[in-house]
Amino acid sequence: MTLKQEYRQFLEENFRGLKIKAPLFFNWGNALRFDLQVGETNTDEYFQEVERRAIALFEAAFKLNDRIYLVLQERTDKRGKIRFSNYCFKQIKGLTKEGLTYFKVHRLYEPADKTDIWNVAVAKLTTDRVDYRNILAAISVVDFPPRQPRLDSRGFLTHKEVFFLNIDRKLIYYMYDDRGLDIVAKDRETLLPIYHEFNDWILECNREQIDNALKKNGL
Repeated sequence: MTLKQEYRQFLEENFRGLKIKAPLFFNWGNALRFDLQVGETNTDEYFQEVERRAIALFEAAFKLNDRIYLVLQERTDKRGKIRFSNYCFKQIKGLTKEGLTYFKVHRLYEPADKTDIWNVAVAKLTTDRVDYRNILAAISVVDFPPRQPRLDSRGFLTHKEVFFLNIDRKLIYYMYDDRGLDIVAKDRETLLPIYHEFNDWILECNREQIDNALKKNGL
């Protein structure tokens, strides 16, 4: 079985019908959404807190020996594919070109738009091979050039998304930018420890929906 086939089988068996795209929270029933924002935007202190929360939530969702899929996808103009030299791949220890699978997804966000084409790259790893702190830091400043580090190593802005899929825990982590992040899981029980430990960080506008979904199932 190829890596592409294995990845798609994992999604079919555990997240049937879910497209890997934003917003995960509204596209899957077992979901948490967290607020990363504290204080005045675009200050060093602001981004330090964004990173602190994103890292804490990541480390609650992933152990160092967990098997994961790292998924990087980028809106494309039909030319080429995601470059191996991009910033995200540089944060993975021992990554080779043979360790990646590439494919395209059409009409991911706009069903009627033929130009809505995304390049997707998938790597299968263990968490300890990924410098996730650097990746999360880059995501946190994606809307704030020239702050560093940048997800785009080519010097201009393109739309990129990074998803971490935990194979062992059947869980997906997606930080969309400095505002917040989503964690979804196959089973609600997987989310319970994270829900309780980081309850104060749940995005208030979605708190009632999250609380009701968990309580409805006796959690």
